[in-house]
Amino acid sequence: MKERRVTYRFEARRIVRGVPLETLLDVTAKVTVVVGSFIVLAAIVAVQSLEPMIMLAGLFFQWLFLRCIAEHIRLQKKIAGIDFAGRISGPRLETIWACGHCNSMLHSENHCDNCGARIKIDSDD
Repeated sequence: MKERRVTYRFEARRIVRGVPLETLLDVTAKVTVVVGSFIVLAAIVAVQSLEPMIMLAGLFFQWLFLRCIAEHIRLQKKIAGIDFAGRISGPRLETIWACGHCNSMLHSENHCDNCGARIKIDSDD
């Protein structure tokens, strides 16, 4: 006869990754605007007037409301130190070329539009 193994059970925890709520809100906002726009266009054709255009304002505010809720959830998760999906709106750090004389942003590669200084490129002697 085979010997049966005897073991014990224990409580284990695991992370279950599903679709985050903020992603669902973003997708819902986009789908609502697209589907709603088609409905508004169909209503304009059916009614032969522009009165259904008022629904576009409602669609915009619904989209804005859902996006605001998603942004709020992201901010709360960031503050709590939890991973979040998507990105938080706001200013971002970007690298630009600036004039070494007046510190203004350069729009040209060879001269400064603000002070008129000639720009020396690293490969120039």
